[in-house]
Amino acid sequence: MSSFVQADGNLLVWIQHTFVNDAFTPAVKFITMFGEAGIFWIALCVLLLCFRRTRKLGLLAGLSLLLCFICCNLIVKPIVDRTRPWVIFEEVVRLVPDPGDPSFPSGHSANSMATAFAILLNSARCGVKRYWGVILVILAVLIALSRLYLGVHFPSDVIVGILFGILSAVIVYYASKYYESRKMKKL
Repeated sequence: MSSFVQADGNLLVWIQHTFVNDAFTPAVKFITMFGEAGIFWIALCVLLLCFRRTRKLGLLAGLSLLLCFICCNLIVKPIVDRTRPWVIFEEVVRLVPDPGDPSFPSGHSANSMATAFAILLNSARCGVKRYWGVILVILAVLIALSRLYLGVHFPSDVIVGILFGILSAVIVYYASKYYESRKMKKL
């Protein structure tokens, strides 16, 4: 086992031993459900698409989510094929059912952050109060942290997942700005 995997696992064991408490576990399981299969984030994008005022925001958030899902879940996860932490470290306690896919990167973290960060980045240009984006980014971070608490991801899985999400939102943001500037030049 590499020293990086050992350090990553030791950090996760410390996190679980420090923070896991029967009183908090139901709330953490509830928070993690917001990232389950992307259903909450997909529903949020669809809801935003339903209203003329938020349609552009819904499209940009949905494109960020789609880009992140393709890169993270369909390309990187199968290539890296990292074993889940409880399989390697017997001290790690899995508090939810086996997700059934590889560990790296965290899809919950990536896809949640892609959507939330896209809303934060694009809120001002789409006529939506910025605090909604801030609230959603906080939710995305809580979802990411819940994956550590529940023992289903290494810390590096979660950090890279968050970075994937941010990168996806930034790519869509700049691509849409480029598209808009090209469109304005043609007029």
